Amino acid sequence: MKTMLRYASCLGQRRMTRILLAMLMVPFVFAGCASLGVKSAYLDATEVGTAFPTKVPANTQIYTKVAGVAFSLDILAGVYMTDNTSIQSSVYAGFLYGTVYAQGQSYIDFVDLTKSGGSCGTVGDANQVSGVTNGTGGVGAYGGGTSMSYNWTGSEHGRKTYTFTASQAVAKAKVRIYGYNSSQGVSATSCSIDSFTIRPSSFTVSSTPASGATQAAGSNYTMTVKAVNSGGTTVTGYTGTPSITTTGVTDWKSLAIAGGSFSGSFGAAVSGVASGSNFNYADFGPLTIPAGAIVDNTYVANSGSGDVAGADCISNSSSNVLSGGQYGCNIANQASVTTPSFIAHHYTATHTITPACNSKFTYFGQPLTYGVTIDAFNALGNRMTRLTSSAPGKPTFTFSQLNSGAGTINPLTIGSPAWVSDANYGLATGGEYALSATSTTTTRPAGLSPSSASPPSYESFQVRVTSSDANITTCNGVAAAGTQSCDSAATKLRYGVLKLSDGQSTAVSPASMQVIAQYWNGSSFVTNTDDVCTVVNFNTGTIASSTLPRPSAKNSSTTLSNGVGALMLNASTASNVAIKMGASDNNCVSATATAGAPLNALSGYLGGVSCSSSYDKDPSARLTFGTLRSPYIYRAEKF
Repeated sequence: MKTMLRYASCLGQRRMTRILLAMLMVPFVFAGCASLGVKSAYLDATEVGTAFPTKVPANTQIYTKVAGVAFSLDILAGVYMTDNTSIQSSVYAGFLYGTVYAQGQSYIDFVDLTKSGGSCGTVGDANQVSGVTNGTGGVGAYGGGTSMSYNWTGSEHGRKTYTFTASQAVAKAKVRIYGYNSSQGVSATSCSIDSFTIRPSSFTVSSTPASGATQAAGSNYTMTVKAVNSGGTTVTGYTGTPSITTTGVTDWKSLAIAGGSFSGSFGAAVSGVASGSNFNYADFGPLTIPAGAIVDNTYVANSGSGDVAGADCISNSSSNVLSGGQYGCNIANQASVTTPSFIAHHYTATHTITPACNSKFTYFGQPLTYGVTIDAFNALGNRMTRLTSSAPGKPTFTFSQLNSGAGTINPLTIGSPAWVSDANYGLATGGEYALSATSTTTTRPAGLSPSSASPPSYESFQVRVTSSDANITTCNGVAAAGTQSCDSAATKLRYGVLKLSDGQSTAVSPASMQVIAQYWNGSSFVTNTDDVCTVVNFNTGTIASSTLPRPSAKNSSTTLSNGVGALMLNASTASNVAIKMGASDNNCVSATATAGAPLNALSGYLGGVSCSSSYDKDPSARLTFGTLRSPYIYRAEKF
């Protein structure tokens, strides 16, 4: 107690004005107090509640701060003692008789040591950290002049708590304290012993194309990272280089992506913004980049502040939640990010179309074989194996039917192609859209007749498949540039009828009647010389007659050759005859058949031309009976 009183008395006598300069302890102020062991001023800043240092060096700490988040520091005022090993607090609540009070003024800012070259400088100079607010009650503005300063009262006990909010990032900063006393005519500036980093709060991530848009797989796109404070404002002082780890990145099935399938890197940030234009993903669908995957673990470590080495932040963490008064040392994206949706760069398409007859033609109403296979590839030419049936936003294809490039009545009933099932996900069989080659129905236009519209004539019929997104670069095994469509090989679709010629039978010779396959060539019906396939059955179930007894066929069937076949009938009377093409009589000559087998199954694609009312009727003709006139004589011969 005696020493304290002597110390206070010494200071009071030295100033003559009973002023205790609490914050400005310049050496000459204490020149007359050396007998008390006072050497010079000690001014510092530290974390709130840190014990006042008593030994040299003063191992005070200022932890890493987060831009935009308020933080508090204690400003310390004391004296170094002449023993060069101890420090003593210099401001007390009151001294002898309670008559000594502080009238010194102080104001505070932060200095950016990366700009100042490490020197403390002067409060408010060009190296002052901008964008800082002082939220301390009763204290003037951050870095303000004497009108905004704080007057020490002596009740602080060498410690005053200040609260700040820094909106910008600073790699290496110190607290700078300026003291002034007009009555003594003295002033000085001192910086905190410890330096510290004000890091960005987090990264926000965007891309070009944006999330939700499409991007060709295997082609480069751009990702951009902005370092922001807690309010989401870009911190232009950040100049670090973020990195990305693919650990935890998942695809549309929420499964880990294949190693090496996603790549890219960021450059150093300029004014808080870092970007990389070489990002790409090799397979299908959007990716989810989890929180913490884009990180900068070197900004604080390499800042020179010593925060990582001095354990002033939590190592290997990007947490913005205080733990033990500290934040994580790293900066990272705090929310997950969705990339653009990666689609195929190109496709290969292969049609299979096989006509019904002799690889040459198909009658309308007759099935042909059709199939298509489409494979998806990235820009590197690799199959997109994760494109399967449940993938979101999977590509679609449209089918059109053409004749010599023009639209048609769409006679072909195409099935439902589909992407391979999810069982193929990630396998070499993934990434394929297919319809297996199968018998596919064609439709014969109904209700046509000589008095109606003309039948269709498709001598160059094709199926076209068109992609909804990328180009088809190989069509039926042939390179195709700059097109989203692929046409099948051309085939012939023909509207067909059978023509039955009239015939004459005698008692000794059967009637021979021609069966001719014809098709509409665009202007008339002509013989279909390509037909070497049609088989017509002749029996009691297929030969219909308008009179009884019905004629009987001498040949059980005919297979057309170059479109022509023959029917040989034995008859005992004249009649109108028809060839029943299906299960029921359908002719215009009132002819009927009886039971018999096998029946014909031709009515779906072959009609007749003998009836004026419809091309869908069974072919019919007139069968006459009797002997020809002289000179032809038919008689039996005996051997």
